Amino acid sequence: MSSLPRRSVLGTAAAVMGFSVLSMACGGAAPTPGGAGGSGNGGAGGSGQPAVNRVVFTVGTPLRTDLDLRQLAEPYVFPMRPVYDNLIAVDAKTGKFLPGLATAWKVEPDGQSFRVTLRDAQFHNGMGAARAEDVKFGWEQIKLPDSNHGQRPYFLNNVKDIEIISEKEMVFHMNKPDGIFFNAVSDYQGGLEVRSKADFEKNGAPTWVRKSPLAGTGPYKFKEGAEGQWVRLEDAKNNHPTGKPDFPEFEWRFAKEASTRMAQLLTGEAPLADLPQDLAQQAEKQGMKGYRGEFPGTRVWAGFRCCFIKDVNNLDGGYMFPESPLMDKRVRQALSKAINRDEMNKAFFGGKGETMYLNHFHPTRLGYNKDWETQFKDAYGYDVAAARKLLADAGQSNLKFTILVTGLPGVSGGEDMSEAVANYWRAIGVQTTLETVEGAQLTPKSRAFDYTNHLKVEASGSNQWSGSTIWGSSVTHLGNGFESNKMDAILRQIATTVDLDKQAELWRQAGNAAYDDFMNVPLFWLPAEAVGNPKVVASWTYPGGITGAWTHAVNIKTVK
Repeated sequence: MSSLPRRSVLGTAAAVMGFSVLSMACGGAAPTPGGAGGSGNGGAGGSGQPAVNRVVFTVGTPLRTDLDLRQLAEPYVFPMRPVYDNLIAVDAKTGKFLPGLATAWKVEPDGQSFRVTLRDAQFHNGMGAARAEDVKFGWEQIKLPDSNHGQRPYFLNNVKDIEIISEKEMVFHMNKPDGIFFNAVSDYQGGLEVRSKADFEKNGAPTWVRKSPLAGTGPYKFKEGAEGQWVRLEDAKNNHPTGKPDFPEFEWRFAKEASTRMAQLLTGEAPLADLPQDLAQQAEKQGMKGYRGEFPGTRVWAGFRCCFIKDVNNLDGGYMFPESPLMDKRVRQALSKAINRDEMNKAFFGGKGETMYLNHFHPTRLGYNKDWETQFKDAYGYDVAAARKLLADAGQSNLKFTILVTGLPGVSGGEDMSEAVANYWRAIGVQTTLETVEGAQLTPKSRAFDYTNHLKVEASGSNQWSGSTIWGSSVTHLGNGFESNKMDAILRQIATTVDLDKQAELWRQAGNAAYDDFMNVPLFWLPAEAVGNPKVVASWTYPGGITGAWTHAVNIKTVK
């Protein structure tokens, strides 16, 4: 009998991309009048006019919607990405670095400082020119003690100070040589989206009561929205280097139920939708079209929340909860071998999922080891009898634990996936309890290490470094996954290595350590794919391999 729940679902989105070259230098929503995507002309449009004046993209409700960027982890920033610029941008087709708000960036002679020069850009709403002090202000906001920012540990611990040289030039002084800085301030990772200090000083911190985020410099500016329901943006008319939007307004509409998003697409309320595979296929039969990202994006895995290093300054000093059954490597291996990935891939993703041989590592990333593929069947592959034996050998034939259930950022049907994984584990004799947890509760409880014998199906997009450190490492120590002292020792070397050849070798060593430790249950790499109405949306070129995969919204071209 199948271990899958009755309804299968596909999700797409919050993405991952390879580790970029680091040593380079570079010169329920509000009603929408007018039908089809908003106050539109209806029909296909003519005389160079877009088919609609407002393009609506309906997506799953993020775990958190906040107008204050410092309160968001990177996967949940995507609704605000078009409003802001990171220092370094990413080419939608090639994945290469491009100027963002910065026109140039380079390593200083001391080997651990970085000089950044800004272009001339104006903040929205008359908030003046973007200056070096605005960049420093954003960094200071991220570091605040009450910040829930996903990259707070990096910006708090790695950046010593930002020295302002002039209005357009600054030097980031690091606490040590830093091999990930350029990624950290780019679209790949996100987090240092530049916002107006003057806006903060005039209007205070952004809240839904205030109904406006801090001004940015992106091709769109914030118009209006409702918490957890919708965010509406409008053309900033600022001659942004990425180009002018094809339409006056763009709206993110949040709908938890995939059936609701399907209805919004088919009735013309939203010409773009994030749909599970079964509904996407139905939509395509009714004339809709898929718009896929250029690179492998979202990664899905099951993570252990249990096994945290006691003292981050002493990697060999033991673990916080040594009695957790998940501390036994045989248990972790058994849980991986209990999963029928082929069955899950067909049911949830229509076979579009790419097997993940090791989380955070992909053939396009540094340090990938082809041996992991050939060894996968024996080490991780589906084998119920082997899984039962591993549990018996570990003395855990009556294993019990709790699965934390949440929606997955950018992935439809996260709850169904959790149920399917639970059923696979029940099939090898594990007693699993499902516990629904809200996103606002999950982060503080994780950081307080309250989860000691828990697992969670995860989906995320991030670059190689942030993925490896945020989702199970004492480097950030966020309580999000199993922390391998062997891998962490190597990650600390990577953090101070700028040379790519040396980095590649260190990444391979780190990957081998993670593979041997069964740090989590790897599942799939997924393409970022939206479904849209080809009578409204002509094309959309976007990487799909960036945290919060729905990026480069300015590239959405409408039928005219």
